[in-house]
Amino acid sequence: MKTFALIQLDEIISRLQSAAMSIVGKLVFALIIFIVGRAIIKLIKRSFTKWHTKKNLGESAYGFMTSCISIVLNLILVLTIASVLGVPMTSIITLIGSAGLAIGLALQGGLSNFAGGVIILIFKPFEVGDYIVCGADEGTVQKINVFYTTLVTPDNRHVVIPNSTVSNSSVTNVTAEGERRLDVPFSVPSSTDIETVSEALLPLVEGDERVTGREAPVVRIVSYGAGAYNFELRLWCKTASYWDVRFELLIKVPEKLSECGIEIAKNAVAVTEETGKSAK
Repeated sequence: MKTFALIQLDEIISRLQSAAMSIVGKLVFALIIFIVGRAIIKLIKRSFTKWHTKKNLGESAYGFMTSCISIVLNLILVLTIASVLGVPMTSIITLIGSAGLAIGLALQGGLSNFAGGVIILIFKPFEVGDYIVCGADEGTVQKINVFYTTLVTPDNRHVVIPNSTVSNSSVTNVTAEGERRLDVPFSVPSSTDIETVSEALLPLVEGDERVTGREAPVVRIVSYGAGAYNFELRLWCKTASYWDVRFELLIKVPEKLSECGIEIAKNAVAVTEETGKSAK
């Protein structure tokens, strides 16, 4: 009886040893696949980066496609490791389907963000490096990922906006064009000679390399105030120089008028920075 019990015990131990060796073997194999898989993913991403450099797809497409490639390749790696460990593929597929449905219902916003990223990538309303205004947010586009677009404000704050918000909102691309029209408003008493105002101010912008030749600079009356003419000095300048030229003229215009004996009217139109026109 004892001999039979010992035989049974030996068989159990032998089976446990075999099972342990099998499990250890699978774990080691899975670890090797993980290490090799991660190396292959890095190699693929590095190759894609080189290909992007040659083809010059644009930073927007590059960031978005890199995120997608990383997600897909890592998912394939996880499925491969699960298969090596002996998890039935039918069970994995069923689990993924159920999880996908549950996650899809729970993360409808995430899916809409992904769709928004695809729309941005295809139609390209803006690209990395552009200065945009989207609702109350504005800044230079630093990154376009699968779900979010990141802006950097002029005072160096990061603003992260969901792609669905960007794709479904009115977006102003400030730096899309190389030239912008600059309007500098000011007011003078109605007794002032109009030609004198023009003759005084136009020389301020003549010869300035930042002022483009799209249209000649002009000084025009845009409205009438109480005992005053409301003027605008209008000119076209390079987008990158917009704010520098504007700030300089806001100082030079009243100085030049003062030199010519022309006073700024007390009811002058207030000059404020127009939201969304920063090109920095």
